Order: sequence, then C-alpha cells, then structure tokens
Amino acid sequence: MNEFYDALLKEERASVEDVALKYARTLRPTYDYLLSAKFASTTPYYVGLSSDLGSFTHVTKRVPLVTDTVLLSDHGVGPVHELGESWDPGPAPDPQGDALSPASGVGSSTRRYGMVTRDLAELGQWLLDAEPLLRAGLVWYGPVFYEGRVQMHTGLRGRPADPIPSFSDRSIDFLVDHGRAVDLSRIKPIACRVVRPILEIDLPFIDGLSLTDFAQVTSEEFDSYRQFRDFMRSRLLELDDALEAVDSQVALERVALSIRDELNATTAEMETAARSRVLNRSGAVLGTTSAILAAVRPDALQGALAASATIAAGATGLWPTIQAFADHKPARANGKWHYVWVLQKRGAH
Repeated sequence: MNEFYDALLKEERASVEDVALKYARTLRPTYDYLLSAKFASTTPYYVGLSSDLGSFTHVTKRVPLVTDTVLLSDHGVGPVHELGESWDPGPAPDPQGDALSPASGVGSSTRRYGMVTRDLAELGQWLLDAEPLLRAGLVWYGPVFYEGRVQMHTGLRGRPADPIPSFSDRSIDFLVDHGRAVDLSRIKPIACRVVRPILEIDLPFIDGLSLTDFAQVTSEEFDSYRQFRDFMRSRLLELDDALEAVDSQVALERVALSIRDELNATTAEMETAARSRVLNRSGAVLGTTSAILAAVRPDALQGALAASATIAAGATGLWPTIQAFADHKPARANGKWHYVWVLQKRGAH
C-alpha cells in the first residue's frame, strides 16, 4: 500500500472521491494475487471482514487489536463507479472460415470496469484516516469489482441489486452485522474466539478516539501495540466459547475491568514520571546557577548551600532527596500498557 500512498498527489488527497477511485485502480492489477495470498496464509490472525461502510471506523479501531492483518470489504452493495475500460477483441478469426462465421472475430467490444460501493466519499475518507494502518499492513480494503459491456448513451451496464454478495472467492471470514461478527467460513476457530468478543467488549480508551489518532498512535507505538495485541489474544482465548450469552458478557466485563485497572495504574505511574521530569529540569537550572555562582561569586554559592542545609534540617541535604524522586522511571513506560495509555491520552484532547 506504500506505493499507492506515495503516488497520491496533494491535489488528489483534496478530493476523497478521487482517493477511493485511485486506490481501486492501483489495486486491480494485483487484486487476485492479494486474495490468493490471503487464502494461502497459514496464520489464524489474517481475517476478512465484510461490514457496512458506516461501521468501518468502529471495526478498524477494534479488530486490529487482535489480528495480524484485516481485509475489510463493504458488502459490495451500491452503485457501480467507473474506473476504466478494456478492449475485448472477441473470438480469434478462423482462417478457414468465412468472414461471418462465429470465429471470425466479429463481436469485439469495449468493456468497462468499475467498483461497487455505497459511498465513494466515505470510503476515500476512511482510506486517508487509516493510512498508517494500511502502510503497516495491518488493514487493507478489498473492493468489489464489476465488469460489463458498454451500452450506448448509458455507459456501464447497471449491476443487479444484491443484498449480500456470495463471497465465492472465500476472502471473507466474518460478516459484521449490528456490531456483531457472524462466522461465515468456520475454518478459523481461533480467529473467531478473538474477533467476535473484541467487537463487543467495553474499551473506553478508544471510544472517543478518532480513527486518524488511533492509526497514528498504533504506527508510532508499534512495539507496545504488538505487546498489547498478544495480551488481548491471550485473555480472549481464555474465555469459554461455550458460555451462555449472559455468562459470556460477565466474562468480557471481567477482562474489561482488568484492562481499566492496569490503565489506571499506568496513568498514575506516567503522572509520577511527568512530575519527575519537571524536577529534573529544575535540577538542570540549579546546576547551571551553581556553576555561575561558583565562577562569579564563590561566597554567594557557599551561602546558598548553607541555606539548603538549614532547610534540610542538617540531614543529607534537600537536593539528593529531590534527585532520588526525580530518578523514578515508570515500569510500564515501554510495555503493553504504554500503548493503551497513549490512546487514552490522545482521545482526551
């Protein structure tokens, strides 16, 4: 996907419809290969989801928390948006036949191809907002292509109305309907046990977060993100898939509570670390001031040190105590909870 985004001009980015159309044109030559690679993948965490376009943001902020790669499609429902045309030469001429035989080459035609989607603008905006995720290979969009003959004055022949596509290419494993994932393939039981609950569990640290911020933080804090992803997989796989609906919700709430507890602890540590950085900066100012006093007025420096000793009541001195506090570093600064903390902090602004 880097090739697509690198070639996206500033003027094209200004038009979200053009972004969507260029994405489809760029992807079409390699689309079959990408689908084959997805089908041949042995990882249980490469999944295909079909969702209503209006739910793309919700799905994109949640499913990557448990998967390696998400192929996202939007049901293939909506009008056909033309992308280009190709020449169909028809059957090859029959050298031994007459000019009007079926194999004479008569019947050549121009065929136009397009992409089926409900809203080009909404799709284009999603492609821009989720750019860091697509560049990292965490998510990509699978267009539904359609090809038809040119009709005089009307262009591409309309696509028959179809409420839900058949997904005969087997690229889609889950259908997301009203926020819940329905397992279509039944060949990825491990993925099913993490994808379905991640769409339902309470995750307040991403609820108020824009997709742009989520994608940026995930890209910038990638190591911490991967650690949190492993944690989420582990916790969700521990859930009993045979639980009744009520018991399943209780189990999900327990996981959500444990996440909130860890997030609160991380927030407390980060606030302590922020205060320590302020003290470190104060120490730098004190050290600079001391150096100037020592060079210019040694007597003033001795007076300042005497005052500090008096304030510290003759103990080890004020600054060693401050420095000991300032040297505190949060244990969670680089772990899985750092990613969650940054997401929450970004969403609060």
